[in-house]
Amino acid sequence: MIARAKKWGNSLGLIVPAEVVHAEDIRDGDFLEVEIHRKLRRPDELSGTWKFRRNLPDLIREMKEGWDDL
Repeated sequence: MIARAKKWGNSLGLIVPAEVVHAEDIRDGDFLEVEIHRKLRRPDELSGTWKFRRNLPDLIREMKEGWDDL
């Protein structure tokens, strides 16, 4: 199961998907044993999320111009 951490007061709470709650018959107040493994994003999941203030050709041109100063 993948759960999302969410701010809850000064703490963090885990959001358990409803399908898991129903499948495991989890009820309010139940104690659960949790094993934590951080889910790292793969590079292909990040594609399309980068936002630049300038377009790519301008950034490349500025980078190349910077090499002339060294």
